[in-house]
Amino acid sequence: MRVAFLISLLLPIATLTAQAPSTPSLAPNDLVRRVITNEIKADNDDHSHWMYQVQINVPAPKKTQTIVETQKGNIDYLDEIDGRPLTPQQKSAEDRRIQRFVSDPDQQRKARKSNEADDKKSAELFAMLPDAFIFQYAGATGDNMKLTFHPNPDFTSHSAESYVFHKMDGFVIVNTKENRLVEISGTLTHGVEFAGGLFGHLDAGGAFDVRREEIAPGNWAITKLKVNMKGKALFFKTIGSQQDEIHSHFQRVPDSTTLAQAEDLAQKKSGEAAIPGGM
Repeated sequence: MRVAFLISLLLPIATLTAQAPSTPSLAPNDLVRRVITNEIKADNDDHSHWMYQVQINVPAPKKTQTIVETQKGNIDYLDEIDGRPLTPQQKSAEDRRIQRFVSDPDQQRKARKSNEADDKKSAELFAMLPDAFIFQYAGATGDNMKLTFHPNPDFTSHSAESYVFHKMDGFVIVNTKENRLVEISGTLTHGVEFAGGLFGHLDAGGAFDVRREEIAPGNWAITKLKVNMKGKALFFKTIGSQQDEIHSHFQRVPDSTTLAQAEDLAQKKSGEAAIPGGM
């Protein structure tokens, strides 16, 4: 599945104990480069589609959605608002919204275009990691290795996104057995302005924190996404500057699933979620 914001991936990790890395002969940046090369290949090779639940804590109000992926786009069906199932009126409105999307190729094209644009930006930021930062080993637990990072002064940014990303300090956690990125967390150490603030700015202290895990053998997905940026510069169409999400209950769906079939799946799953213990 696409890595929607590859710069932010997390998995709950046990306390990391300071010890020699499991690959001491490999330079930290080389380990990161190896992991990222594998991630990009895995992402390009993965054409699977999934149904899952998203709990949106920020922005308010809190919501729960069922997402069903298809080749033509994704169905995002609203299940709950502030922990309560939709009223009959809200459900009717949601059904109409989804039906309009399913029957409107123009809406579908716009949604795919936004997702594809974000995928491209994410992949570019992801690929620059080994060159943009200097990594240092910071301990390991089992197959998980923690590395801290800070900006590489010799790196030159070629886009506004990479310029901001390069201003961050943080850490990554990688799985050295499968060469997968488990977590990345960063904090903007200095405020940035674009054209003297004319085209936006981001304040120091902004941070991102996203986790993912293996949802099936060889398949990894985001399980937590948290963005807390303060400012006016927004680069991603599908990711906000204030966002807190938890993704769970992953189930693979046939790659041939149509939007109409995805709508039926989402409605059915939403009905199960409304029953205590149903999802």
